[in-house]
Amino acid sequence: MTFSRMEAAMEDAFIEWVNMFPCKSHPIDTIVELADAVILSEILTDIDSKWFKKVTQPEEQPDGWVQRLNNHKLIHKLITRYMEDVLGQDPELLPVIDLTAIAKDAELHQLLLMCQLIIAIAVQSDNNHRYIEMIQSLSQKSQHALMVSIEEVMSHLNGDDQTRFSQLSSTSGTTASRRSVDPRTTMDADRLATEKKQLELAHVQLAQEFEELHDRFVKTMERVEN
Repeated sequence: MTFSRMEAAMEDAFIEWVNMFPCKSHPIDTIVELADAVILSEILTDIDSKWFKKVTQPEEQPDGWVQRLNNHKLIHKLITRYMEDVLGQDPELLPVIDLTAIAKDAELHQLLLMCQLIIAIAVQSDNNHRYIEMIQSLSQKSQHALMVSIEEVMSHLNGDDQTRFSQLSSTSGTTASRRSVDPRTTMDADRLATEKKQLELAHVQLAQEFEELHDRFVKTMERVEN
């Protein structure tokens, strides 16, 4: 699967967020390192140690993916029960995560879906202030990506079929295609000037979108706290 720019931004943001947890057994450089579910379980126990428990490191052997699968089945089961019993939300409204693809192939998109669930429950947990502050301490790009991620999960839980994730992926892809144009291939000054204006407009629109998204994020967190 080819990642969109928005998905790539989310991957970077989740890596940055995960590495802020002192409870993790080791820092990570890629999302693939979460495929054994060990660090994910460590983060979950940080969120609520009474509800979640750590999983064991799978052995390096041909059928090691089976233990990875069992690890993910366990934490996914606990996450869905936590959403139902503690948060009063219906996990059936969320996209299905292919746990086998994670365990066997460390499939990035599926790992991102799992990360989305974890950060969504983190900002709704009893210690949500701490996790929100962690997000706010990240780079603006990572804050934006994580707020989009949280908003997408909440929109599913609220029965909203509109997913900003896909919309932003499309917008980001358009911006990327514009920037990939090599100015040396044309001497058309008018076209280059028009393209420059389009990029400036896209930058302004993205900045406005970030501010609007941040405001909605704050309001969502206020509703959660109340």
